Amino acid sequence: MIIARKVRLTVVSDNRNEAYSFLQDEMYYHYKALNFAMNHVYFNYVAKEKIKMADDKYMEREQKYQHAINQARNILKEDGTEKQKEQAKKRIEQNEKNLKKLRQSASKEAREIFSQAISSAERTNTADAVQKAFPTLTRDSVDFAASKATTDFNNDLKLGLLSGERALRTYKRNNPLQVRGRNLKFHKEDGSYYIKFVKGITFKCLLGMKRQNNTELAKTLDKVLDDTYKVCDSSVEYRDKKLILNLTLQIDTTARQEQRKIEGRIVGVDLGLKVPAFCALNDSDYIRQRIGDIEDFLKVRTQLQARYKRLQRALKSAKGGKGREKKLKALERFREHEKNFAKTYNHYLSKNIVHFAVLYGAEQINLELLQMAETQNKSVLRNWSYYQLQQMIEYKAAKEGIEVKYIDPYHTSQTCSKCGHYEAGQRETQAVFTCKSCGFTENADFNAARNIAKSTAYITDKRQSEYYKQREKESESDQVTV
Repeated sequence: MIIARKVRLTVVSDNRNEAYSFLQDEMYYHYKALNFAMNHVYFNYVAKEKIKMADDKYMEREQKYQHAINQARNILKEDGTEKQKEQAKKRIEQNEKNLKKLRQSASKEAREIFSQAISSAERTNTADAVQKAFPTLTRDSVDFAASKATTDFNNDLKLGLLSGERALRTYKRNNPLQVRGRNLKFHKEDGSYYIKFVKGITFKCLLGMKRQNNTELAKTLDKVLDDTYKVCDSSVEYRDKKLILNLTLQIDTTARQEQRKIEGRIVGVDLGLKVPAFCALNDSDYIRQRIGDIEDFLKVRTQLQARYKRLQRALKSAKGGKGREKKLKALERFREHEKNFAKTYNHYLSKNIVHFAVLYGAEQINLELLQMAETQNKSVLRNWSYYQLQQMIEYKAAKEGIEVKYIDPYHTSQTCSKCGHYEAGQRETQAVFTCKSCGFTENADFNAARNIAKSTAYITDKRQSEYYKQREKESESDQVTV
């Protein structure tokens, strides 16, 4: 299994200024190299296509198959018998298979001819061209640029690059710098974590103001040091003027899969908006996982709202007839697209929640008993469904032999997960919780998730919940008696 962690870095080498200068130059020329490599791969592709087109026998056979396909499609458009249409469908299917095999065979021959002409493999040729154009780049950066451009180009071909559905990809200036896992050498000294990099650069890992041994990141780095986690190819970038390592780790899950569930271990899941799902354990004060981000919704919401407004304007100008009917159908398709996005995202969230429970050997998952009506104000999408998410978690957990229970959401966000003290206003902001009794400060979503994990206020009917009883009292007090 592959996991990713973000680590803030600072350079502590003696040649600090030179180190920062090297990183900035490497990032800049790596971004230039990516765009250069993409154009190089594109021109290589054009060259191979010209080799194919120069083969008269190939062009003749391709035109033959294409002509047969077009004739069969014309039969389908005409008022023929069912038998004729069925035969036409079979001819289309067979000729499309033949055409696909022909093109694959011709492409293979073209690649071989092209490789002989350039006296090297195509990816090697791209890397050599990048190295020649950017001699100051390290060989690893050159290889990454050639590999990424080749992979992205081939993926874009499948997504309609040649048909005009996609433009040739361009890379932005803030594209992360890829680094080999073997070039990141971790060590620990005086309780701090350090990374030795190329060119004699040494980074210090900044874990924040909290005690290192009480953070998940510190525990993760300890597992890197004892070789429990293997460091894979990662990336470095500047974000908000901070140097960030996007650390990629490989975890051997074989031992975990064979490991039996830990008795009494429960996962608590706090469902929200800024962080759609935050997971924590009832018996650990550092293991946690945030799943999803508000940005996922905001990007989609902006696109959907723009489309919705365009459709509304179009409907105003179409008072009746087929034009209005088509626009109403388009509006219905838009609503269906929104529902599909919400459903797909629910699958993503539920899969990762259950995976977290499996990974850490949990016997049970605790969820707040939330209903669509009560959580609508949290949503940025009208068709968002917490109930659907709960159902997905239930059946996916059942497959893993994990039980799902619902707890009373009353005061879960305002109670201290360390000492159990409740007092209004302890959740200072959306992100920070501070206990007014013991002074405990923690991420607000993690605090709520731990309360949910440790809660024993199980309910099966929302009317049993203190949360809903309180809401009913508030609702009654707001009514005016005449």
